[in-house]
Amino acid sequence: MTAGRAGIAVGTALLLAAVALCATPAPAGAEIVPGALVFRASGRAPVQGGRADLAYQQALEEAFRRGILEALRTIAPERQSPRDLETWQETILSRAGDFVAAWRILAHTEQAGFVDIEAELEIWREKLARASRATGTAAAAPAVRLLVLADSFPVSDTSADEEVDAGRLAAAALEAELSRRGAVIVSTTDRAPWEESAGPSSEENRVALAAAAGRRLEADAVLVARLTRRAEGLAIAVQLIAVASETTLGSSRADVALAAGATLDETFRATARQLATAIAPRLAAVRSGRSRGSLP
Repeated sequence: MTAGRAGIAVGTALLLAAVALCATPAPAGAEIVPGALVFRASGRAPVQGGRADLAYQQALEEAFRRGILEALRTIAPERQSPRDLETWQETILSRAGDFVAAWRILAHTEQAGFVDIEAELEIWREKLARASRATGTAAAAPAVRLLVLADSFPVSDTSADEEVDAGRLAAAALEAELSRRGAVIVSTTDRAPWEESAGPSSEENRVALAAAAGRRLEADAVLVARLTRRAEGLAIAVQLIAVASETTLGSSRADVALAAGATLDETFRATARQLATAIAPRLAAVRSGRSRGSLP
């Protein structure tokens, strides 16, 4: 065994010992937490930079997510649609460890650059059930009517050998992704209102203009997308504005890597998924505020 491999093996052994102290030792299948759900789940992660300890932690987190997903299918068998899964990924699976009361490692291997584990998990039944019911309530709320606005941003699309409006492409990708997540998209062919006004527009004025445009189209919220150049690619910043109160509810930003051979349509679709994940919880706030008769 080389010194490097020996170091990795020792580090992994120390981590396993620490995990064993944290986990509650018990025979397989035994229930330590009264009323807990017991599941077996596996996880796998690549060893990068020789860090088998980090790969072990990532594999354990994956096992937690898989175990929690199986528990959700047991607790809420009526909620199995793609939209339910997406909601769970954003609200529950992203913090799966919060619902694990105890675990024990049943098997652990490291080979071919990967760490694989199998674990037995005890999951807080009532805590998970409450979280599942809370996401069900949010999903059942009225859909948000959303207007997406973007500044014009001409760029050269090398894959198509032509100049295109990247702002319009980014807006279309965001509309498609947010529609898939339950928003009702209010379409418009008009330019962003601040592009039609003479002279520079302040941030406060842009928010007011966006809200006014949304109000004319009976939208609940407006998502404003702005593109800028960054190194060899682009960056997109989005701002979610409540129409009724003319206030900013949330914002996010993502870099756009312009890969050779990929169309801008394909590139923006991946970026839109990232931005929609960040903005979706704020849309839920708009949705619940609207159901109460008021917006944030």
